[in-house]
Amino acid sequence: MAHLIKLKDYTSRYQYDIQRYPSQYTRYKKERWYYLKTEWEQWQFQSDEDKQELAEKTSLQTVYNKLMKIFRVNQNDNHKQERTFEQLKKQYTDELFQIQIKWATSMKEGERKIDEDFEKDEWLRFFTQQIPDSYFLMYHPVFFHKKAEVDLDIVLISPTEIMCITVLNGKEHSIFEARTGRYWFEYVEQTRRQRINPLISLKRMRVVIEERLKEENIAFPIKSIVLCRNGMIDYKLHGLNVTFVDKRDFQKWVEKIQSHPTPIKHSQVQIATLLLGDCVNKNRDENKEVETE
Repeated sequence: MAHLIKLKDYTSRYQYDIQRYPSQYTRYKKERWYYLKTEWEQWQFQSDEDKQELAEKTSLQTVYNKLMKIFRVNQNDNHKQERTFEQLKKQYTDELFQIQIKWATSMKEGERKIDEDFEKDEWLRFFTQQIPDSYFLMYHPVFFHKKAEVDLDIVLISPTEIMCITVLNGKEHSIFEARTGRYWFEYVEQTRRQRINPLISLKRMRVVIEERLKEENIAFPIKSIVLCRNGMIDYKLHGLNVTFVDKRDFQKWVEKIQSHPTPIKHSQVQIATLLLGDCVNKNRDENKEVETE
């Protein structure tokens, strides 16, 4: 589960102490799963009366009540018990997702309202839940570049490279025709429509990051990626230093990232610190202290 170090223009806790929060988050994640899993395993051997008593004493009352209903009806159904364990894992990942958003916004009571759409953002959930915690994620950050604010897409900092990612959303049978110029074409259900060329924003991201690294004399690989989970990309363009990932190889791309064996490196932290320092923080003045929970 990647470290969400920057979410749009919210002030992130990682901007205050990037040395502390990665290890704290990883430790919390392990301890929380051990606690939830242990409680779930103990739950299966409780009587209905004991389950009710336990539920009333625990902060996980809602989860336990749901489990109690399932187990009471399906105690001998192994398939149902397996599904219940999956339900527990979902509750765990949802809880971590809330922590990630909280740390990436560092908001206090009464301050700028957090966009509720974050919880519904499928790509935000994908990157925070499917990418290993040896990666740092900057999700649609706003950079201050050459005296102007620049909106970027997705920046994923691994121990060995920086990935500049632009997402191309389409339907299940969409086919995108890659072209030069401002527009691509999307073909779906016997219709054709124009789509903004994703290479434009991709190039902008790469330029901003490359120039910043060059100013600090830092050499670090940068990869440009167009990501399309549902559709296919028909590209016949040559000479592009871009990786196209569509539904034909999306899963392999994910599995390759998930199998990345390298832990967080000092150079990775150094680059993340540098880039965070160039990010716009709309609530910086109102949020000089960061919660430590």
